[in-house]
Amino acid sequence: MQLPWAPYPFLRITLCFIAGILLYIISGREFRHSQELLAFFMVAFGAAYLVSRNRKSARATAVAGTLGLLCFMAGGAWLADWHHEGRQDAHLLQLRQAPAAYVGTVSDFVAQKPGYQNTVLRVEQVQVNGEWWQVKGNVQISVPHDSGKNYEVSYGDRLLIRGAPQTVPPPANPNQFDYRKYLANKNIYHRHSLRLNQFIKIGEAPPNYLKFYSIQLRRKLDGLLRAAIPERREYGIASALVLGVKDDLDNAIRTAYASTGTMHVLAVSGLHVGMIYLLLSWVFGRFRRTGRQRTVGAAAIIAILVLYAFLTGLSPSVQRAVLMFSLVTLAQAMQQKTNSYNTLAIAAFTLLFLNPYNLLEVGFQLSFLAVLGIVYIQPKLFKLLDFDAMQASAAPLNWKTFKESPAQFVKSAMLHLPEKLWQLLTLSVAAQVATFPLGLLYFHQFPSYFWLANLLVVPLAMLVLYVGVAALALCWVPMVGWALFRLHYGLIWCMNEFNLWVGQLPHAIIQGVDVSVLQTWLLFGLLLLLLLFLAYRQLRYLALAVGVVGLLSYQQLQETVQQSRQHRFTVYSLRGTTAFSHVKGREATVVASSALDPAATDFTFHVQPHLWQQGVRQPQFVRLHAPAPTAAYAMLPDSNSVYHWAGLRVLLLSRPLQVKSLEPLQPDYVLLCKNARVVPEDLQQISFRKLILDTSNSPWYLERLKPQLLALGIPFHDVAELGAFVAEVE
Repeated sequence: MQLPWAPYPFLRITLCFIAGILLYIISGREFRHSQELLAFFMVAFGAAYLVSRNRKSARATAVAGTLGLLCFMAGGAWLADWHHEGRQDAHLLQLRQAPAAYVGTVSDFVAQKPGYQNTVLRVEQVQVNGEWWQVKGNVQISVPHDSGKNYEVSYGDRLLIRGAPQTVPPPANPNQFDYRKYLANKNIYHRHSLRLNQFIKIGEAPPNYLKFYSIQLRRKLDGLLRAAIPERREYGIASALVLGVKDDLDNAIRTAYASTGTMHVLAVSGLHVGMIYLLLSWVFGRFRRTGRQRTVGAAAIIAILVLYAFLTGLSPSVQRAVLMFSLVTLAQAMQQKTNSYNTLAIAAFTLLFLNPYNLLEVGFQLSFLAVLGIVYIQPKLFKLLDFDAMQASAAPLNWKTFKESPAQFVKSAMLHLPEKLWQLLTLSVAAQVATFPLGLLYFHQFPSYFWLANLLVVPLAMLVLYVGVAALALCWVPMVGWALFRLHYGLIWCMNEFNLWVGQLPHAIIQGVDVSVLQTWLLFGLLLLLLLFLAYRQLRYLALAVGVVGLLSYQQLQETVQQSRQHRFTVYSLRGTTAFSHVKGREATVVASSALDPAATDFTFHVQPHLWQQGVRQPQFVRLHAPAPTAAYAMLPDSNSVYHWAGLRVLLLSRPLQVKSLEPLQPDYVLLCKNARVVPEDLQQISFRKLILDTSNSPWYLERLKPQLLALGIPFHDVAELGAFVAEVE
């Protein structure tokens, strides 16, 4: 049975366009003939189209249609190549000599971080050998924030900066988030940590005045929220949910929302635009009797949606949601039956046409998959229960019923309540089902009680949004603005407390799930096959689904066997901290300085992903120079330490080496940390495989020590320069 593709022309076009973008990215962005490929398919399509017009046969039409789709695929590859700035001759990456200074314009939002501010600078000129050259490129800059000003720099500021930006380094630890790749997808290949006296503002030239005024307005509205809600926890939620500013989110609250699967309410996105759209549709629903009323109503809805996008800083997530709901509104105004898949495809195609690398944004992927799940899966889940009999005696829920009989209105509302709860539950489940493979790939966790949390958090978030927008609009009205802000605060407090309660339930979150990209595709394939089986009732789809389950099971079994045999020693790259792990089977010991806490960002960002990839869920933590339960431990007379696991001995040097003879110890590796005053010649008396210099050593100390080690022929590994040291233990 063939799938009915005919009603979804834009879906076919968009899928081919996406295939072209992926083809270019997977090829390593080194494909040099995308323009020629596009020209070839366009000429071939033109010829095939003329042939199909003359012959008027189904085969000729199919060939022309296929070549047309291949044109869009080649167009996706060409646009991806065109947007790849790093290959252009005048790019920063092509400079053969580091510049002494450069000039650029702040071209992005300024994000507040503890002690500093982050933004992106669009470079225009560089100074090399006393001459200024025109260049292109983006640099992520960090500016210390220790003055009384709210912002050290602003969007549109032209800055003159001394020094040269550095290329973004690769991940320093195994399985760590690849921040270099993330920035490269945004055409950012350099970064620069600045000092306050390292730059000066030389002018103001906003790249986009619409975005400039949008950011200025959002800052003023954020100031109103900050003044009206003094409690930092609730203010952070208010600013994130209403305006999309997440700079002041409390870490505990952020973790609680992530653990309950409700993090989506804190990022202004399609959910928030959908809430605004629902309210506007209800308000303007009565003005659809004539063509003029429909036109005026559609124009008003689109204008308000655009205004909301302007208030939230024109973020990409809001732009794509506004585009999609605007298309739906226009179709309804023209009394055209909207096809959700085509509408979604048009919105995706438009955004990818403007920037093909939107495809690699996690938010882009999750939002479109969630909408697909809601459009296709939710109606089928909703039909599992029949509410017609329960609502047979219920009056319509409208203004007329409320005016005639408030009691009857309340009774009808109670009869409709189970249906609304079921609708909300199925919406949450549908979105979660459609996105859970990506959630496992990117976040390595699954919130067990997402269905419970979303039942209350989503309606509360809707009220918080409505009341927050109303409070900002009416803040100038005495008492009214104050009352709305207090109500806004109270709703956020209730939402926070509920999330904290759900997050503390037993097994609230399943963590440490590690899946590969291939396994993610297999999970999506399994989901698609099950949906096809339920839709068409054909056993071949179920048989293929069973085959995918078998393949996933085989991969999991193979991974489990490999993990049971593993024996690995790793020294991690953490700024100013000593940390190493010993993994045998699926058990691990992490030895680290007191600065590394299991709940600290350093551990969760740098170390934990590597342990999860090895199948370790709960490692044992041991502080430096303390006995480890799984190892033999010895404290030397000079206060240095030796850890002895089966097949592995590690000598930890954090103090001057004063022991006369270390021959009986025979360490496999020597770990030098904390600028230990070790005489390199003394190390020659020890037989070991390699000296490891970790990141607790100062740069000046390593610069002095490494030439001496090279002169003596002592093998070493500088973790700060080369990244984490990983060794397989025999």
